[in-house]
Amino acid sequence: MGQTQQSQPPAASTQPASAQGQSAVPDYPDPRTFTIGAFYWVIGPGQQPSNRGGNQAFDYETLADWGKPHNTPGVEATFPITRTGELHFEYFQGKGDGNQVLGAPAVDIFGANYIQGDYLATQFQFKSAKLYLDDLLFPHKFPVAKFRIKSLWEVEWVHIKETIDAPILDATLAAQGLAADSANVSHQIILPAFGLAAEYALTPHVLLRASLSGFGIPHKADIADAEATVSYRHGMWEIRGGGKAFHFKTSPNSPEYISATIAGAFVGIRWHWSL
Repeated sequence: MGQTQQSQPPAASTQPASAQGQSAVPDYPDPRTFTIGAFYWVIGPGQQPSNRGGNQAFDYETLADWGKPHNTPGVEATFPITRTGELHFEYFQGKGDGNQVLGAPAVDIFGANYIQGDYLATQFQFKSAKLYLDDLLFPHKFPVAKFRIKSLWEVEWVHIKETIDAPILDATLAAQGLAADSANVSHQIILPAFGLAAEYALTPHVLLRASLSGFGIPHKADIADAEATVSYRHGMWEIRGGGKAFHFKTSPNSPEYISATIAGAFVGIRWHWSL
């Protein structure tokens, strides 16, 4: 009788994991990359920066509406650090100015004294730098869902500088050989912030996103950021636009503090470099 042929064990597969049943669909429709970008923020109506008397004020030190901020440029960068998380950096710098006739009987701003009827010129500058982790929160699955929620873990630095003078009064004082009655002051905020972002991939290359983050300590400083955007990415380039809002308030536990809410539309461009 002939010998029975023994069955051979199956040869080890040389196919990649994706061909062995693991999904070949990428985690994200567009691969995550190192990204640099720039944006231009067109400031719209909102609460103008206002200087207010704090808890340590000994006299009237409130002067509202220092002027509308000018349109503001900014830069950003993004770097993926985990399968679900990206580290973002954003910086922008803006300034503004205004003029008004003092309506209050008398005001003391940064040690300079003005009386009712004085013509005042005000200038301000604000800078913001923010570093944050953008991480997938829900649903935590791959490929990512079209609609997903992300957590935001941030630290933000804000610097504000204010200057005030009375041009007509200064000219009068100069004619008398006296020093101009002008003053300036700087404020700084460094705070953590926490928030959420919701994203919806309308198509593989079109993304809708809305985010909100902030932090505050009662009777201390606070900050908040909000953004709603639509973006289109093709290859290495991405264009985006939408609305952006930014709020800050320095600590009232001082002679003066400043607060403002700045909002408007923006457009931006990003360049993606594959890692």
